[in-house]
Amino acid sequence: MMLDDKLTFSDGQAITATAASTYFYDQLTGEKDTTTFDTNPKAQWGPNATYFGEDLGIGQGVGTPRIVITTGSVAFATLTSLAILFQGAPDNVTAQASGLRSDLVFVTYMQQPAILTALLTASQQIASFDWPMRAIGNGLPRFVQLDYVVAGANATAGSLTSSVTLAPNDAQGTLGQYPSGFHVAG
Repeated sequence: MMLDDKLTFSDGQAITATAASTYFYDQLTGEKDTTTFDTNPKAQWGPNATYFGEDLGIGQGVGTPRIVITTGSVAFATLTSLAILFQGAPDNVTAQASGLRSDLVFVTYMQQPAILTALLTASQQIASFDWPMRAIGNGLPRFVQLDYVVAGANATAGSLTSSVTLAPNDAQGTLGQYPSGFHVAG
């Protein structure tokens, strides 16, 4: 699968306790940010645009973004399980004034089932899911992030890399199993 650095939520992020992804993504500017965002971006949508919200889309259309999460080179230890949440936040007056991530109000659009520690082994893909739809009643988000929820004791080891890709990972189990120059007769 092809990955883009600007579409990375976590890059080897150590997960010890419940935490948001290192980066959050600003759908208006196309930038990944850590603690602050641009309150006066160059991109404007319409003559009176103050706030921006993105419809997250529906279904398996062409180019549906997927979020892929993999563990680092060390297995997780001591926690009971780990859940992964995809969250969105619309811009708001307070955040627009401060430009701070901490002033955004993120709500959960989708939650992966909890993954038991025994399955959080080293260098494994632990989740892959389509960019979720916005739930009815939730605002159109300008910002998106992942939230990692640790259950049980805090983890003493383990890290995650989480990215967005447009390429499917359906062939992951067969990659590298065919010799180079392999051709199928038609």
